[in-house]
Amino acid sequence: MFGRYEYPCRFDEGDVMFCIEQDGALYRYRRSCGESGADMTLTLADADLYVHPIEPVHLPREVTRFLEIEFPSVTLAPESDTTIYLTFPLEVGIIMGYKNEHELLDVFSKATPKYSLYGTPESGVITRYWRSIISDRLPDTDNGVDGILRLRLTNAGKSWVDVGRVVLDATFMPIYFGPFVSMTAEMLVYSRDLAETHVLSEPIIGGMQEAIQVITSSRLRLISAEAKGFLMEHGVK
Repeated sequence: MFGRYEYPCRFDEGDVMFCIEQDGALYRYRRSCGESGADMTLTLADADLYVHPIEPVHLPREVTRFLEIEFPSVTLAPESDTTIYLTFPLEVGIIMGYKNEHELLDVFSKATPKYSLYGTPESGVITRYWRSIISDRLPDTDNGVDGILRLRLTNAGKSWVDVGRVVLDATFMPIYFGPFVSMTAEMLVYSRDLAETHVLSEPIIGGMQEAIQVITSSRLRLISAEAKGFLMEHGVK
């Protein structure tokens, strides 16, 4: 599904269909995914068309930039680290590129979107919520529903700690696609109440292509870096 398309074009597989058809001097874009759909008229000129996995925080509407993944807890020994594999929900972006600028035309997903509150109503954040399996190796995924997150966990404290959730900031969220969709992140755990997370510019395997980052425009890219990350101040389980 993912890649650069020449238009007119059509993709129809399972319960996902999208197409761009010429209609005189104009073009018509149509899309269906499950019970959702889109239909619009375009003047494409010499625009490029991309279908990429994008930051999974756009649906059903843009109310948060944070992705929260809950998973069966793993117990970390003091001053130790480990790598686990989780899944995250896929959102598919139809993106137009013109003169080095990108515009998100449409977004859809086969994963049912859910929201949660990480923290308290007074100081917490709304998150896009996802419940994941946990694995010590690359898990099997449905390439139209979920991607793979490789998460490096480091316990920087001197006590044992149980970790069962991670919150990631989508402001800087490189996503890669190839045989599957992937993302890499790290989580530095200071205590059961405090941790810091960063999404990394790092594909899981070689040969994967980096998707267009929709949230991070070229202007914001100058002030958004991996070092920014997210500080989890309301617990790691």
